[in-house]
Amino acid sequence: MFEKHLIVRERNLPAMNRRLLLLVAAAVVAVAAGAFAAYTMRTLSSGYKPPIEIPGEKVLPDFRLTDQNGQPFTLSSIRGKKAVLIYFGYTHCPDVCPAVLSKFSKTISTLGSKADNVAFLFVTVDPERDTPSALKKYLSYFSDKILGLTGSAEEVANVLKLYNIYAYKHPPDEKGNYLVDHYALVLGADRNHVLRIGLTFEMPADEYVEAVKWLLSK
Repeated sequence: MFEKHLIVRERNLPAMNRRLLLLVAAAVVAVAAGAFAAYTMRTLSSGYKPPIEIPGEKVLPDFRLTDQNGQPFTLSSIRGKKAVLIYFGYTHCPDVCPAVLSKFSKTISTLGSKADNVAFLFVTVDPERDTPSALKKYLSYFSDKILGLTGSAEEVANVLKLYNIYAYKHPPDEKGNYLVDHYALVLGADRNHVLRIGLTFEMPADEYVEAVKWLLSK
């Protein structure tokens, strides 16, 4: 359904302590945010314009998965939210996924109570390892307002097909570890679940904040 704007090709990397990895990713995000702050302010002064606007009236398809608390989830159940950010990734992702989730976390803290009007969704492309409990532990490093979604291999495959999301599991190494190439564009939709914008993992956290504010205004 959606054009493949961005795909992450994972490569085997040395093993790292997960907590250290998340802290490093957060530091990178902080540096990037500072470097682009002046650009963002200039953009806002003349009226914010999303860097990637998606034309047309594409509505996010409904689907059913399970959240990190083991509760059933459907996209239609969050119709009360005024904006939706949905990202497809996995908890063993070495760099891009923690970078995006760190920006979700920064956006949530910056928006304060307004963040309650936004659905921040993290849909796994690796259901074999990303059980509800694994998602819950992983997302606790970022924010309890981010909803992690998983399911059986068949259920997740159906959602990926519905959204035309690319994901390729590399063959496991001798220890059973593997990486997954995956689509890495954050999809942003308005209160009617109409797809409006895309956000890349390279964009600074401030861009995410202003993009969400823009969605909330629709």
